[in-house]
Amino acid sequence: MTHADLPVGSADVLTSVAARTWPDRAALRTGASAVTFAELDRAVSRLAFGLRQSLGGDGLTVAVSALPGLDFPTAFFGIIRSGNVAAPVDPRLPPAELADFLAVTRARAVILGRAMYERVRPVLGAQLELVLLLDAPAETGVLTCAELATAGTLLVEPRDRDEREPAAIMSGLVTHHVLKARAAAVGLTPATVVLNSAPVFDATQLCAAVLGGATQLLSRDGSLAPSATHLVTEQGLLKAAS
Repeated sequence: MTHADLPVGSADVLTSVAARTWPDRAALRTGASAVTFAELDRAVSRLAFGLRQSLGGDGLTVAVSALPGLDFPTAFFGIIRSGNVAAPVDPRLPPAELADFLAVTRARAVILGRAMYERVRPVLGAQLELVLLLDAPAETGVLTCAELATAGTLLVEPRDRDEREPAAIMSGLVTHHVLKARAAAVGLTPATVVLNSAPVFDATQLCAAVLGGATQLLSRDGSLAPSATHLVTEQGLLKAAS
């Protein structure tokens, strides 16, 4: 895929295009649970609506941290669709390092799994306007993504966004155009089935799978699925042995 072939607009156009092109194809599968591309795009729009209501959409940094699973893709693309900047964080990061990251990136909100929240709660400072948990139960006063995503659906036209604006923080600011170009360079296709056993979700590889219509199988133990054509390990994306 050349730059001229990339979908026009902000990086969240990737889920919209995938939902139109492969609505019933599984985007992500873990155990007995699966999310289609159409379901992923709807979840992104619902979370984006709640984030826009809570934060606005003025390019604020929102840190997101989760083990590979069904929640991270919704959160990552939902942040971008809300008009803000997604900053993926390794869930294994020590609390002091997370505090530094939030300060350096001037993060205004965080989206965390409950286990990480319990571990880093003492360093979540007053600069944060919103703390969201990916999973329940939650303590009183701490919202979950599911609760925030019940108010409505954010209908935006990704083609209207400036592709030169920041979309994510991934070893520096990455624009919408650069994120899409990096995803295209990975070269995944609808025939690709990715077994992801990495300890963290790589945002570029996530975008590559959505752009290419590839299904990601999320495995904690790394056991090889018969249909897998590619593997994601801590060393990156590898072609599966035939």
